[in-house]
Amino acid sequence: MAHSTTDNNLYNSAQDNIVDYSLIRNMLRSIGSQHWSVLKAMDEYDVPEDKREIYMETIAEKFFVS
Repeated sequence: MAHSTTDNNLYNSAQDNIVDYSLIRNMLRSIGSQHWSVLKAMDEYDVPEDKREIYMETIAEKFFVS
């Protein structure tokens, strides 16, 4: 099943940021297989400094169980 662009992106109107879920999936794969930290994955995948907070929040909220 094909996914639309909106399926791969989360629009956060409050901060006007876009999160690319395909990038997050790739980072999570590397975190698991390479035993990287989230920060290491962001460095390796060249996530811009100004987007890192929203990526960190999205990963924590959507992909980690507390």
